[in-house]
Amino acid sequence: MGLNAPNSKHFCLYCECESNICWDMNLKWPINKNTQSKKKSELFPVIKQKNYIPDELHLLLRILDVLMECFFNDLFKKKEFERVIKSQIEQTMKSIQVHFEFFKSQGGKWDWTSLMEPDKKKVLQHFPVTNFISRRRGEDIQKLWRDFYDLYMFIRQTDLKDSEIDDFEIKVKEWIYLFCRPNQGQINSSSQVPGLYRKEDVTPYMHVFSQHIPEFLRILKEKNLSLQFFFASSIEKKNHNQVQLFFGGTTMGGEIKGKSVV
Repeated sequence: MGLNAPNSKHFCLYCECESNICWDMNLKWPINKNTQSKKKSELFPVIKQKNYIPDELHLLLRILDVLMECFFNDLFKKKEFERVIKSQIEQTMKSIQVHFEFFKSQGGKWDWTSLMEPDKKKVLQHFPVTNFISRRRGEDIQKLWRDFYDLYMFIRQTDLKDSEIDDFEIKVKEWIYLFCRPNQGQINSSSQVPGLYRKEDVTPYMHVFSQHIPEFLRILKEKNLSLQFFFASSIEKKNHNQVQLFFGGTTMGGEIKGKSVV
């Protein structure tokens, strides 16, 4: 499309939203060309903007990546992470039949197993966030995960009604507000509502999910289509198998056990 990178000021393929306001769900960004971010001529100028359909699989993968990273960053700050919490998380993942391990990268930072779509769905559905983050904040983060799973499964449906799409649009914007909710009420009081994450943590994928997916659902509905027609799971599976084949016999990421961390 000849546009800037996703981390640029005008990041979006479908609109001219700026990165510092993509959290604001009071703003509306209908699908249009992003002229602010154009760097090169388009490769396929004959393809209309509304025919570049977002891939629902990558919405799942990339948004859950952010949810997991935010969650783990909270836990990395705890002194007992390496001694206690690390193994507890790995065992919890095992209990929901997900192979998952932490390892340290070359820079000494914690990293973790890259999960495929089926395992990420299990994590969203079943991982007990409240076992590791207590009280209201843990409950709300777990709700964030479960609600995202429900929203994702909704966009995979076919034969959606207009009223259902309208309801989805409301819910997904509420989800964004929950994700970046600041602290509310007086600090250390019984009425305080703890914040979750920063407005800056709202990503381009979250922007597309909340601002453009509802419009795409309506466009596809008019053509008797759905997002599922454009599902890229088989391609991702092929790519993953190739990565596993290449790295399968290595100790990538410092892992010394028998199973690849990929």
